[in-house]
Amino acid sequence: MAIKKKYRLKKRIKNFIVFYSFICILFVASYTLSRYVETSTETGGIDIAKFNVSVNDKNVIDGKPFILNYKEISNLSKKIVPNATGFFEFVINPEETEVSLEYVLTFDLSELDSDFKLTYFTVNDLEEHYDITDGKTIKGDILLPSSEHGFTSEDITTIKVYWNWEEKEDIINPDINDYENKNIDVIALVKQKLK
Repeated sequence: MAIKKKYRLKKRIKNFIVFYSFICILFVASYTLSRYVETSTETGGIDIAKFNVSVNDKNVIDGKPFILNYKEISNLSKKIVPNATGFFEFVINPEETEVSLEYVLTFDLSELDSDFKLTYFTVNDLEEHYDITDGKTIKGDILLPSSEHGFTSEDITTIKVYWNWEEKEDIINPDINDYENKNIDVIALVKQKLK
């Protein structure tokens, strides 16, 4: 009988150790799993850069045509005439925009006389002249806002696109319909400058 009691005691101790080990394994497993299963949800704010650009006081985002401001250098009639030169003026206002910009202005000159040419453009009345791509497109950059809050009124860019109408033939009594109320469509694209 002593052997049976000893055997039962060993069996009880063995069962207790197995049961205790099983409980310990469950506890450790649940603790380990809890580190990987727990979730939390948080909200973080992201600042989005402002983009607000106008060309000649028209917002370029809405896609509406804008008025061409032009000045004639050699004529006092305030109209474009043959054998004259002048410029179109564009004021790009990027106030409060917080990204570097690039601009493209494309002119449709198809309604005008073939002798009417865009010659060059200047930026902010500086003496440096820039070429006009393919005779109808100008491109440039407005880099880095001057303050941490974006471009300011000091960053307004004035572009003057110079033209020349050198009529090679003598025009005697020109047909008024040929030289009145012609359109120059201008497409202004101002977008974020990417690297």
